Amino acid sequence: MTIVLLLITTYSSNAEKEVIAQSAQEQETLIVYKLQKDTTLQQLTKKDVLAIFKDKTDTNIFINAMNTSEKISGIVNIVSPNYELTFQKDGTEKSYYLWINPNDPTSNAMYINKDDPHTAYKLSVNSTNSVKKLLMKKD
Repeated sequence: MTIVLLLITTYSSNAEKEVIAQSAQEQETLIVYKLQKDTTLQQLTKKDVLAIFKDKTDTNIFINAMNTSEKISGIVNIVSPNYELTFQKDGTEKSYYLWINPNDPTSNAMYINKDDPHTAYKLSVNSTNSVKKLLMKKD
């Protein structure tokens, strides 16, 4: 029974990441908002556009990072996110909150789907650094 439950959990986590990555790859535009510090997710109303990415090379950095992320088990204690990432195409949007430490080259970034704030994912250190480089050019 435990093995079956583990297989289901692993499959659903991987399937969810594939859906995220696939929907993100179909998107034409990625808007990155820089968020206010020291606010809760419910208080995030003021946000400033940091960058708009339309180039596939740039958007693929984010897509690949999300596609190779790992689901974080358990309850995650979070502070206010640094960024909101919004993928847009044909009038539809998918948004994610991103936590990233700009000063630590060995840390993992974390993201959650704005519509599912109870499931968090961590990016690899390499993916975190790739995303960070792109964001820091715009910051």
